[in-house]
Amino acid sequence: MNARRCFLTALTLVSVFLLLIAAGFYSTAYGNLDEARRNVEATREQIAELEKVIKALEDSIKVRVTRIEELEKEFSDTETWLERAREELERTEFMLKERSSVFADRVRSAYIKGGLSYLELLLGAESLGDLIVRAAYLTRILTGDAELIVFIRAEQASIVAQRTAMEEQHQRLRDLLGQREGEQRNLEDQRREMDTLLAAAKTRLASELAKITPQAERKPVYAVAIDNVAQARPQHGLSKASIVYEYEVEGRTTRYLALFAALPNKVGPVRSARSHSAMLALENKTNFIYASAGTDVLAMIREWGVNSTNALTYSTSSIYRDSARRAPHNLYVNLSTLGVMAPSQEVVIRPAFLSRNGTSATSITIQYTASYIVRYEYVRDKGSYRRYINNQLQRDATGEEILARNIIIQYTRYRTDLRLRPTPDLIGEGVIDYYAQGEHFTGTWKKESRESPTRFYYQDGQEIERVYGQTWIHINRDR
Repeated sequence: MNARRCFLTALTLVSVFLLLIAAGFYSTAYGNLDEARRNVEATREQIAELEKVIKALEDSIKVRVTRIEELEKEFSDTETWLERAREELERTEFMLKERSSVFADRVRSAYIKGGLSYLELLLGAESLGDLIVRAAYLTRILTGDAELIVFIRAEQASIVAQRTAMEEQHQRLRDLLGQREGEQRNLEDQRREMDTLLAAAKTRLASELAKITPQAERKPVYAVAIDNVAQARPQHGLSKASIVYEYEVEGRTTRYLALFAALPNKVGPVRSARSHSAMLALENKTNFIYASAGTDVLAMIREWGVNSTNALTYSTSSIYRDSARRAPHNLYVNLSTLGVMAPSQEVVIRPAFLSRNGTSATSITIQYTASYIVRYEYVRDKGSYRRYINNQLQRDATGEEILARNIIIQYTRYRTDLRLRPTPDLIGEGVIDYYAQGEHFTGTWKKESRESPTRFYYQDGQEIERVYGQTWIHINRDR
């Protein structure tokens, strides 16, 4: 990390230089003290931002290196096991060949040679004593032959089992190789990002930060319940959300819960809360913005301690009605001025590549009803899925198209509450379909409690590491 230390030293010198300007030195270059102070403050913020991103990259790289080392060890152990298994198989096959050869010789000599059969051997006895001797001799021969046959069959079964186990381990090797290659690509990509950052940020700090922003994601701070009936489209702010949940409401229509790390100046239309949207806001530790709810849901929000803002009762100019639309599809919130939450300081590095290979999936269709069908089409040069509703490209109200980098279909049981509202069971576990980068994976989800996060896993139990960019999570009925 010598390059990093040198670079940060250079940035510190820049900061000191600007501080000298603020103190009065070279003041003519800036014209006034206030402007100099503003530049100093901007530089400090840029340095602090860069420190966070570099630290997050370093931590992520360390974790990924450890993961690669673990995969390498597992790969090596599996190769060692296969080599031993091959040697053992060769020994077993050699012994089987030897035993089979002995048995073949016995058959030829004892049963075929001269055409003499067991019965003829017994009938050829000259006396009772000779008969007893011949019978005892044949019994020993038959017992030995039976034991030999049992041993040969056991070795044949052992060979079949060994070959099956070896094929399974060969498949495991192929899987490990795919995972290792995926992790290596992510590691190389992150190292390239850090090297690029350290080399170029001295002169182009702002632009270089913008380049890495897609991988350096901030934690969402707001969760907004958004209308999705036809009268509410196109919605405002959807293209800027970090995560969007889609879930059923009455009449098999759907609604969104959009999570925001960025703070757009218009988001909505805002609609009422449901118990499950409140729970999702709670698990994501966001401020939940909604347009009131049933008295039972309002009581739950209070009881659970959900950090929330009721848009119908909160008095602020940042929540307003748009006269261009009819109520209740015209309530909006300006997140940039609301002031309930500050932008998160938590930075998460998300990889640019998946760590494994799935099956090809360039088109995804989710049919809620005959009149509401969601489709995603993969756009390779963007690495994202375009979203369509009833075969129409979905855009937000600014004209920006909706591009999903990750799509998760979370299957769960829906029940109908006393007020006839569809309500999914979000605590527990179930199955998922996961789509990213034109590939499909099956897996599972698990949520242990109301406050705990929902975790998503591949079929083999490894937790899914989503690629950077917008994620859509469809909470659908069990298949």
